[in-house]
Amino acid sequence: MRDQPALRPPSPPLAAAAEPRRPATLTPVTWLACGALLVFVAGLALAPMAESDLFFRIEAGRQILARHGLPGVNLYSFTYPEHRDIDTSWLFEVGAAVLYARGGFAALVVAKTVVLVAVFAGAFAVCLRRGAGPAASALALAAAAFVGRDRFVERPHLFSLAGVVLVVAVADALASGTRRARAVTLAALAGVVLWANLHAGVFVAPLLLALAAVGARLEGGPGARPLGWLAIGAAGATLATPVGWGLVTYLRLHTILPALHPVDEFRAASWVSDAPLFACGAAFLVAAAAVRPRRWHALLPALALAVLALRSVRFGADFALAAAPVLAVALSRLGVGVGRGVTLATSAALLALALGPRVAAARAGRSFVAVGLDESALPLDALRFVDDNGLRDRMYNDFEIGSWLLFEGYPRHRVFVDPRLPSYPPEFHALLGRLDVSRAEWDEAMRRYGVDSALLAYAGLNRRVAWWDPETWALVYRAHDARVFVRRLPRFAPLIAAREIPATFAFTLAEGAETLPLRERPAASPVPDCEWQRRLGELSFELEGARSPGARAAYERALAAPSGCLAPAEERRLAAWTGALELGDGHATAALARLDRALALGDDELSTRVNRAVALERAGRAADAAAAWDDVAARATDPALVAKARARAAAARR
Repeated sequence: MRDQPALRPPSPPLAAAAEPRRPATLTPVTWLACGALLVFVAGLALAPMAESDLFFRIEAGRQILARHGLPGVNLYSFTYPEHRDIDTSWLFEVGAAVLYARGGFAALVVAKTVVLVAVFAGAFAVCLRRGAGPAASALALAAAAFVGRDRFVERPHLFSLAGVVLVVAVADALASGTRRARAVTLAALAGVVLWANLHAGVFVAPLLLALAAVGARLEGGPGARPLGWLAIGAAGATLATPVGWGLVTYLRLHTILPALHPVDEFRAASWVSDAPLFACGAAFLVAAAAVRPRRWHALLPALALAVLALRSVRFGADFALAAAPVLAVALSRLGVGVGRGVTLATSAALLALALGPRVAAARAGRSFVAVGLDESALPLDALRFVDDNGLRDRMYNDFEIGSWLLFEGYPRHRVFVDPRLPSYPPEFHALLGRLDVSRAEWDEAMRRYGVDSALLAYAGLNRRVAWWDPETWALVYRAHDARVFVRRLPRFAPLIAAREIPATFAFTLAEGAETLPLRERPAASPVPDCEWQRRLGELSFELEGARSPGARAAYERALAAPSGCLAPAEERRLAAWTGALELGDGHATAALARLDRALALGDDELSTRVNRAVALERAGRAADAAAAWDDVAARATDPALVAKARARAAAARR
């Protein structure tokens, strides 16, 4: 009897063969990869606090705690104090106020870092559960962190990043037919309610869950129905906040106002500014096309976030985070980032990227970790000037600086505008967003709002710096890229007389702001003509350099005024300086007149006496020159100058 051939087991179907591998075992190497990723994320997050929005959020939290509820109106502005204030991030603001009261800005930076580390730890777990290897997971999530690093700031959208990870994890669980579907659903709904009270970005939760349900239906799995019901429940959960349906109004305003008043974070993505985001999108598309079977419940939500990111870069970090698990699985399937050695190398590279710059900073004498307030973007000197001169009550301020002003000034002072976009009406944003406002229109608007002073920050890039008509507004501060104007009112006359700067400004998109010397004194200026010319000379000297013809001409006009018009010290200084210039031009007689004028006013600079001695020589007045050189020799302390002066005196007497 012939032996029967052994029966081979049937080949598994293609779809089953392509199923994700079981989650990676939590070996020490896996923990190392996760730890290295989280150190990398923390390295991106631990930096001095430079997020301007945080200032108004701390103050809002203070007011909520003090009032035991949301104010509901625009407390902080004198332009629209009764306008509705829809606060969709009240819980974040209360938390920020509490943390600030206990640990200052450092506590908020650390808390932000803890949230981000938790978000990426959760995303790492999602990658592992989908079957990605630890190295691939760490690489994909590190790339996502790099893409979204500009959003690693102290703002409530951090919790939208957490919400994205929550939705991704819940979609995976329900799409796989988990036996704990009820518990997962209830936990997800609780998470959405919490998210809704932290950030208006919660609107993506029902959208992403609905797309995950569609994806589960395309896959033919058991998760479509529970995901669909969860999406409906999440839509209701987004309204479980003190503002309720106000969320819809808030979101609608965010589609209208940025078109009137452009804000960088709402701009569409571009290759020039957002190349890492586009690279992430391209990698995601390749990964989605390469991996079989396609997990539509994971792909469709990520694609939706990609569309949002293209329309508004503020969603770039959300998309990168949702795309990372897809990319991690693809890398693992393709054999990239697999193996103990690769995992160790990846971990070492991430640790080096995170710690290397900080070690170098510490060796250079700087802080290894700096988590205080970054004051570089705040015009603190200008603010001290404003406060010292009582200019805060009805002061125009820029959009960005308004947050700091209300943080440190409310309730003593209110602001013109601040970054809470929906707290101001569309017509206000239309005014601030225009590029073609004339000086007359701007002045009329400022009168309508009762503005009588103005602080402009980032003046080199601020088009509004050119809108203040010098006939109506006096420039009284110009330093450190900040400008302060005051209306020509009687109560400001002493300040204007003491501090007015003879300048106006022009602005073009190509060149930015340009300072223009104001050669004609405005009719209402209390500054005397001679002093105006002196200040004009100082400005021209600064703008044009030491050989400025404008400075010299202005100084000449100032000195042409009767003696006593200028302050003695200024008259003396200008006479000596222009005398030196006349001497350099070969005009000995004119130089002598200026130098004698300086000496008569008490000039005790040795250089003035040297110049006078030279001028006397060139004018052919030998006896006077000899006496002048004797005077220089008697006053000089430098032996070389003493010897030279004596020799010139002797030569003049021959």
